[in-house]
Amino acid sequence: MAKEGSSLTRRGFWFILFFTCVCVTRTAGAQAPAMDFNKISIETVPISQGLYLLVAVGGNMGNVGVSVGSDGVLLVDDQFAPMYPKILEALGKLSKQPVRFVVNSHFHGDTIGSNELMAKAGAVIIAHDNARKRLIAQRSLAVPDPRNPAVPDGALPTLTFSDTLSFHFNGEEIDVIHIGPGHTDADSVVYFRKANVLHAGDLFDTGRYPIIILEHGGSANGLIAAQERILKMVNKDTKILPGKGGPITNMKDVQEQHDMIVTVRDRVLNGIRAGKTLEQVLASKPTAEFDDSLKIGRGPGDFVTLIYQELSKK
Repeated sequence: MAKEGSSLTRRGFWFILFFTCVCVTRTAGAQAPAMDFNKISIETVPISQGLYLLVAVGGNMGNVGVSVGSDGVLLVDDQFAPMYPKILEALGKLSKQPVRFVVNSHFHGDTIGSNELMAKAGAVIIAHDNARKRLIAQRSLAVPDPRNPAVPDGALPTLTFSDTLSFHFNGEEIDVIHIGPGHTDADSVVYFRKANVLHAGDLFDTGRYPIIILEHGGSANGLIAAQERILKMVNKDTKILPGKGGPITNMKDVQEQHDMIVTVRDRVLNGIRAGKTLEQVLASKPTAEFDDSLKIGRGPGDFVTLIYQELSKK
C-alpha cells in the first residue's frame, strides 16, 4: 500500500482533540446510550509488532483493533462518538500517522459510533454490504430502535464488500471476511495473516452469553456455524481478539463458547419438540452449569429466550 499524507503535528493533534470535545456533544446523543463516558478510560494492550487493542475500561463497548506502521493507522471498530478524543489520545502515543482506514465489524453503535468523526478526519470507512444497508434502513423504521438510532450520511461506510476484502498495509496481509449470520447478518472478522491475529468482532465475546440480534439478521444456528468457520481459519497459536471482553484469547476459548451454545441450543430445541412453553424451558434452566462464569451483560434468560424464539419459528 502506497504511503499517503503527513504525520499529525502535536499542535494539530491537540486541535483535533479540542474540536472533537466541542462537536462530539452534538453527535453523541444520537449514537450513544446513557453512560458516564468521563468515567471510561482506554487501556492499550500490545498484541504483536505494530498491532494493539484499545479496550474501554468501565464501559460496555467494542474492542478497537489497531494496526500502526509506515502506511498509517488502520482500526477495527471505533466505539461510541464520545470516546473519539480518548481513542485519538491513545493512538497519538502509538503513532503520529493519520487514521487511514476504519473497518466496522458490524453496524451497532459501540462499533461505528465514531465513524463520522473518523471520516471527517480523512479515514475511509469500510464494512460489509449489509452493514450499510441496515444503517440506511434504520432511518425508515416505523418504530425507531433506541439501541441503534439513525446515523447521518457521514457515518455510513463508503467502501463495502460482499464476501472478502484484502489489505496490504503496514507490511501485513489483512483479510476482512464476512461470516454470518451470527450476531447480525453483517458480521465480519479481520485476520492479520503474518501476525496470526484475528479480531472476531461480536461473533465471539468473553465473560458473557453471546448477543444475538434476531431483528438484525442474527441467528443462534448461524453463530454456531460462524464460530465453526473461525475455528477452521485459526490454529493453536492464533491470538484471537473478542469483540468485547478479552482482551486476548485463543481457539480453545472459541471452542468452549461454541460448545456451550450448542449445548443450550439442543436443550431448548428438545424442549420445543416436547411441546414446552418458553416459561417451561426457562424453568428447566438449560444454562445452569454456565451461569457462574458468564455474568457480564444480558442474563441467561435473555439468551435462552432468543434461542427459543428463533427455533420455535422453524
